[in-house]
Amino acid sequence: MVSRFFFIIIIFISLFNTINASCILKKVNVVNSKLQLEFSKSLKKSQIRASAIKGTKLTRYVFDFKNVKLGRKVKNVLKLKGDVKSVRVAQNRVNLVRLVIDSKKPYSIRYYQKIKPIFYIELPNSKLISSNKKLNTDKKIVDKTSPKELFSFVSKESVGNAAKIIETPYSANLKHRYTIMVDAGHGGKDSGTYWHGYKEKNLVLSIAKKVVNRLKNLGFNVKMTRHDDRFISLGGRIRKANRAKADLFISIHANSISNKKRVNIAKGIETYFLQTTRNARAKRVAAKENREILKGKDSATKRVLLNAVFTGPKIALSNRLAIDVQKHMLANLRAHFRGVKDGGVRGAPFYVLVGAEMPAILIEVGYLSNPKERAKLYSPLYQKLQAKGIVEGIVSYLKIREREME
Repeated sequence: MVSRFFFIIIIFISLFNTINASCILKKVNVVNSKLQLEFSKSLKKSQIRASAIKGTKLTRYVFDFKNVKLGRKVKNVLKLKGDVKSVRVAQNRVNLVRLVIDSKKPYSIRYYQKIKPIFYIELPNSKLISSNKKLNTDKKIVDKTSPKELFSFVSKESVGNAAKIIETPYSANLKHRYTIMVDAGHGGKDSGTYWHGYKEKNLVLSIAKKVVNRLKNLGFNVKMTRHDDRFISLGGRIRKANRAKADLFISIHANSISNKKRVNIAKGIETYFLQTTRNARAKRVAAKENREILKGKDSATKRVLLNAVFTGPKIALSNRLAIDVQKHMLANLRAHFRGVKDGGVRGAPFYVLVGAEMPAILIEVGYLSNPKERAKLYSPLYQKLQAKGIVEGIVSYLKIREREME
């Protein structure tokens, strides 16, 4: 009797949830290389979570639709020919439907919703060939609505301020809570490099803030040398890091070259750690970043300042941190952008790193002097990927250090 009572209660709850679901996914189909999802009513942005998991053979694009129930007649599996292997959809949790696109290679995915409650996901060169037993018999979903979109998503570099990127949820999973000092180069009266109205100080502050937000979301204690457009001396930046007892110091800058014949050639990401060097390129970049502090100093004073570098293990640790950050920045950017150049990891005499009591690096995120790279640098997607790479590089470095210290 008791078991029958509970059985009735379970059925009642199930029916109640189905009836009261905020939205129902009624149909799924592929038409003209577009995945079409018909809902009982329009979705809100807050109901959608998109992520990507890149594997060796497949890239999986995962869409979670919150407060949604799966209709009984919906196709569970769609098999396709072309770049996309299959599309799978299922009730993942109560009031959450999960859709997975298995793609043979990564692509710039785009999704959007029009006025009618049909959700579109563009597929690259893919056609439907078969599905499972729950195949919907409708030939296609006819869309007679106006072309106005309620919202859209594009993971392409050309979309400007609307750009977003799907990504896999990321966890630091570290044993300690570290303090990171993030330094946005220049500021105030010191604009840094300046090209066609674009100032280095504004660009690097934008990227620095994205780095800070990501680090905070992972549980780091994060400090910034500047939060707005103000001038702070190079020595003052390191003093802030030392007073905060920061575990790492990350300084973000943008590069340029004065040789007009090379403005379309010089490009790429470079990461530096503090070290004396004979490398002409490293010395040139260091001289540019040191210009403000060395202004008006005689040659003897310049030599004293630039020779005041830390020695021993801090250099080795900074070098390793630079390698990890450079590697992860390149990996993230190259997954979505072509022609991202690896400028390498080098030691150079940057005054902003002098006196650091912790591993410290300086990142040159790209060349403002290069027109094509400048356009990328001001793309929100490009900045987001750079911040993502910097943070992943920091986490990678700290994980290795924790294993070494065990």
